[in-house]
Amino acid sequence: MRRSLAIIGAVVVSFGLGVLLAGGMGAPAEEGVAVPAELDIPVAAERPWFADAAQYDNGGEPLSDESFEELMKALHVAMTDEETLADFEREADFHLWSFTRRIAVPEVGEEQQEKINEYLDALAEQHPDSRDMIERSRSMLGYYATALPEMPSFVSRALSVPGLMVYPSAGEMFTDAQLDRIVAALDAVFALPESTADFESGVEVSMSSIGWGLQRGRMSDEQTARVAEELVALKEAYPAAAEALDRVRFHIEYLMPGRVAPNIVGTDTEGVEFELEDYRGKIVAVIFSGQWCGPCRGEYPYQRAMLDHLFEEEDVALLGVNSDAELETIVEAKKEERLGYRTWWDGHSQPDAEIVAAEGPIATEWGVYGWPTIFVLDQGGVILHVNKRGGALIETIDKLVMEKRMRGYQAEAEAEAEVDSEEQPDPPRLNG
Repeated sequence: MRRSLAIIGAVVVSFGLGVLLAGGMGAPAEEGVAVPAELDIPVAAERPWFADAAQYDNGGEPLSDESFEELMKALHVAMTDEETLADFEREADFHLWSFTRRIAVPEVGEEQQEKINEYLDALAEQHPDSRDMIERSRSMLGYYATALPEMPSFVSRALSVPGLMVYPSAGEMFTDAQLDRIVAALDAVFALPESTADFESGVEVSMSSIGWGLQRGRMSDEQTARVAEELVALKEAYPAAAEALDRVRFHIEYLMPGRVAPNIVGTDTEGVEFELEDYRGKIVAVIFSGQWCGPCRGEYPYQRAMLDHLFEEEDVALLGVNSDAELETIVEAKKEERLGYRTWWDGHSQPDAEIVAAEGPIATEWGVYGWPTIFVLDQGGVILHVNKRGGALIETIDKLVMEKRMRGYQAEAEAEAEVDSEEQPDPPRLNG
């Protein structure tokens, strides 16, 4: 029976780090990839320190003692390597992640679990400055082994190395150097030894997180075209990642601030078809939400305030995209919460599934994997902001409404001035 590695009772550490290494093990294979130095990817990611992760994805069958001993030997070799010891916090953290990937799916026996915990306890004794990192890794082991028994993504973790992906501050333009670095990082991470066997499970999440990062800033048309070309080249080089890369390309071409949002065509909670383009001329907040999502429910009071008190219907439209598995869930929630704005139902029932999340066609097209996600569009359907929430959303829309009204007042004043000019009689001419 599976138990959380993080909550096994305290054991007496009766051996040091080397006791599990009977028989020894040679240094890891030297094969790896040449990573540009400026990307600063951990050595722990550049070389194949462990056996192929795929062999541990065994459908939850018990982990054999032989496989376990080999895995522990590989972990110890990685942890005692000179390059690991030179930057232990950073390198060991990545090694422990690679170890977690392999131990997450197979069922680990109690004796094996105790040995893992004894090893981590001894590791923390040797490296007290890294104790917090080791304890975080222990917790992640327990989480993936029990709460989420599936192999975590190598690609996603590699791309999340601090400082690897550099994005601009919110709303600012990307520099060419930032985009060059992002493309170089993708190319380098895809080529890492452990990435090639992890595309199907890892690239999807990784690419969606990159999409979110890209939405922080803005790109010129020339930058957008250049990055799109680079993504096509990556797709040709790594066909297993083609679908995920296509989604990122769609993201930068249609879902970045400054781009006209894709039209949405679907049915509302009453079964009536409508389109996003029906609301051109208004400031629109497209709210991807679900009753299953606590942070989504936390936005309801702000939405109610916008509907009841703050904005006129001719200026602003709130439009929902709901992901609940059952239509009745959102119908009842909208009544109880007094949220009268129109909503596309993007969910679909699944056996034993309470959360449909991003599996609806609208959310999938829009690359939504975090909930809630909110897009603010101007009167022409151009995306202005992504993920303004709560009071920040109200403040943003209020500013846009004031700007819209001022433009209206100015246009009226200019029109009146033109009429007055046309009606003004010509001055009399004097006969000479």
